[in-house]
Order: sequence, then C-alpha cells, then structure tokens
Amino acid sequence: MGMKRITLSDMKRDTPDPLRKMAEHVKIAARWKRAFAKLTEGDILYIQFPPVLHTVFYALCVRSLQKRGVKVVLLIHDLEILRWKKKANASFAEKMRFDIEEKTVLLAADGIIAHNEKMKGLLTELGIDADKIVCLGIFDYLIPEFTKRNSCSGKCMKNGPILIAGNLARHKAGYVYDLPSDVSFELFGTNFCGSEAENIAYMGSQPPEELPFLLKGSFGLVWDGDSSETCSGVYGEYLSFNNPHKTSLFLSSGIPVIIWENAALADFVRENHCGITVSSLGEIKEAVESLTDEDYNGLCRGAERIGRLLRRGTMTKAAADAILTRW
Repeated sequence: MGMKRITLSDMKRDTPDPLRKMAEHVKIAARWKRAFAKLTEGDILYIQFPPVLHTVFYALCVRSLQKRGVKVVLLIHDLEILRWKKKANASFAEKMRFDIEEKTVLLAADGIIAHNEKMKGLLTELGIDADKIVCLGIFDYLIPEFTKRNSCSGKCMKNGPILIAGNLARHKAGYVYDLPSDVSFELFGTNFCGSEAENIAYMGSQPPEELPFLLKGSFGLVWDGDSSETCSGVYGEYLSFNNPHKTSLFLSSGIPVIIWENAALADFVRENHCGITVSSLGEIKEAVESLTDEDYNGLCRGAERIGRLLRRGTMTKAAADAILTRW
C-alpha cells in the first residue's frame, strides 16, 4: 500500500518497583519520539494497536505528532480496556492502566479502524467520536504463493474433521478439553495439555505462514472460552465484539467456518454464505448432517470467494481509503 514500516525495538520490563516502572515508561516514550522524528506535516501514521512496546505516555506522543501536522490512525487488533476490565479479579491498578494507556489514545487519535459495528458501538459508549471510526469488517490474511503452492480445491470435505487452531491453553480455550464425542476434530496450536482420543487428533504447532497449506477438513471452528455450551468467560465473551484472526485463517484457506451464533462475525458469516452458526458445540453434528451436498458446496464457494479477498488485503485497503474520506 506504499507505506513505510517503522519498527520499535522491544525492551525487557520485569521490575516490580513503581519508580523504576515509571522510568521505563519514560524511556519507551523517548524511543517513540526518536522513531517518529522524521515524520512531517501531511504524513499519516498507522499504529497497530495496542503496540507491544506500550507506555502510559501514548497520548502525549500522539498529540506531539499532531502538533507537527501528522495524522494518527489506530488499527485495532485488541482492546484490553474492553476485555480485561471485565475480569472479576482485575485489580483497580490494572483497570486504571487500561484507561490511561488505551482510552486516552483512542480519544486523541485522528482515525480508528475498529473490527466491526459492535466494537464501534462500544467505543462510542466510551466517548469516542463515531465519525472518526471506520469498521474493517474482517481481518485480511495474506498467504504468499497460495495459488502456486495450494489451491482451495480439495480442502473442503463435508465428512472431514472440524479444525481448531490457535492457543490451546486451558485457561484460554477450556472448551477444547470438553469437545463432543460424536464429531471428529483436528487441533493445531500451542499449549495443548490434553490427550488425544478416537475423535480428537492433535496436529502440533505450525508456523502461521505454513498452517494454511496443512488445513483440510469440513469446517474451521471459531470458538473461545471455558465452555463447549456457549462462549463464556473473558475470552469467550470477547468474541461478541472481536474479529478473531482464526476466522480469517480458515476462510483465506478456502474452508467454511462454524461460529458462535452471538459472535460479532456471525452476521458476516451468514450474509456472505461462508459458514454456519451454532449456540453450542453439541449442535455441530446435527447442523452439519442437515446440510445437503449442494448446501455444503455453496458454503465452500462462499469461503473461497471471501478467501480471495482476504489474501489480497482487500479489507485493509478499503478501511484505509475510508479513513481518508473522513478528513
């Protein structure tokens, strides 16, 4: 898209001492300042948000750039202010930190690319100006040489396994350890601590750039949280306004998805005829068996169509163009 990459080197921060912590935040802000020193009036800075190298001085850095005539756009990946503040055991200090490190920057930014309309609604409830928010729709998922190395042909199999990909740690994906026994699953990802079974095969952890070439099944599952009955807990409820990258992984690989019916992306899946929705994992067997071959092939074609768009970066380009029209 003609953008120039600006990389901020990471720094180790593991001190419990409050004064030393603040000193580290000051050092990080100085790194931001040096990294952005060459930006001039008329430039547009896109920040993948939240940056790993975070600081309580986010907003000051943004306002400093704006005084020089630089526009700042936040491309949201995660919003801890919406996710972790809901934790029952989140401390007052943690909640305050998210307010200081995230909300102040969201208020200050010239433009925001949010995941979807539901996330946009939550942002406006926080006092963010709706006119500066553009919805991405769904994340792109670039797969270099996809058509050369592998096509969508043969990846969809109605009677194939349900695919699960991502962090399989019990605290994040507890549902993985309570999967229904009447459906076959293939698991890809890190931190799996369960046991394989007749209907569950663990395929190991694969690099994200290689994973699309290894996926072959009936559907990709978009689910999270501690229960197979519904998406619950901090991670599960997050699906109600978050765009999980795993959705884009499956669709860009040409595989339709099964997604929680109350997920923010459920409407996208239904409208684009690229998957089905369920309220519980126990519904999967009946939902899949009720599909005719024609129904299923239609979902595969829908996934293939959306996948082509995601592999081209269509959504990101459209959102960036839409931001420009707001100024």
